[in-house]
Amino acid sequence: MSTQTKNPLARAVKRILDVVRVIAFISLIAWPLLALVLTIGHSSNTERWGVDISVFSSFNIDLDEFAEGTERSTGVRDPKIHGKGFLNVDTSSLSAFYTFVLMMEMGGIVGFYMLLQLRAVFTSLAAGESFDLKNSARIRKFGYVAIGWALISPLLQYFGGQMILREYSLNLPGIVLSPAFELNGGAIFIGLAMIVLSGVLNEAASINESHRLTI
Repeated sequence: MSTQTKNPLARAVKRILDVVRVIAFISLIAWPLLALVLTIGHSSNTERWGVDISVFSSFNIDLDEFAEGTERSTGVRDPKIHGKGFLNVDTSSLSAFYTFVLMMEMGGIVGFYMLLQLRAVFTSLAAGESFDLKNSARIRKFGYVAIGWALISPLLQYFGGQMILREYSLNLPGIVLSPAFELNGGAIFIGLAMIVLSGVLNEAASINESHRLTI
């Protein structure tokens, strides 16, 4: 079981992750600074100031409130439409904007941490250290963070959306917007798979170490 096999693919992936890491780091720094600049712009021009943000929300549309449209519609059994999605808003509310910035920054920090763990794994693979106990620990951390964020982000979606939508009054009969959340089952599955994989790598690393000491 050799631990010194150089992997050109791992080196290529590591270079890509190096570039992504730099871009992600600059973005994490630039995003709060951009928010500060926009805030200063708001203080100097409160009437024309506005910025696009998005909020995950549910919507309910009662077609009965649109008498004309309902009469011309065909094949509609229940004249109500509902669903979930991202609502893009051109906001002039600072509190809504700050909530959006905070949610984006938290997601960016979590993503950056996972990127660092992934890069460290490929750095080890590129150096020929395929069976390394540190890689097992890194992958396990990746899995735990993925599961944790998959459970926390829906709460941020709901309560953050509630704070943002509170700033608006949609005066349209038949249309109701409310905060919503969505559990990311795929991220939870990936996190669990990473934890299982870390256990396999940990056992392989232990076997490799015993083999090396025996030789």
